[in-house]
Amino acid sequence: MIKTTFAAAIVALTFSVPAFADDMMKTTCDDGTMKMMTDAMAKDTDAKMANDVKMAGDEMKMAMDSMKANKMDDCSKHIGMAMDHMMMKHN
Repeated sequence: MIKTTFAAAIVALTFSVPAFADDMMKTTCDDGTMKMMTDAMAKDTDAKMANDVKMAGDEMKMAMDSMKANKMDDCSKHIGMAMDHMMMKHN
């Protein structure tokens, strides 16, 4: 009985965790997020990060274009990639 319950819990987690992780990783495409990223890029003056900041800026331009075209999935993808470029300095 306990083995069956444990196995059922493992199966349930196997299917629910990836969906939950996708929702957690999805970046919101809105004016607040755009401003947050723009502010973060403006504050980053580290010369070593200049290339990553430029690449993040390029991604933000693509995100803004996608937002204007009402392509929110593309916008979210580009904001996420911009965030990845900005996080490179922490690795």
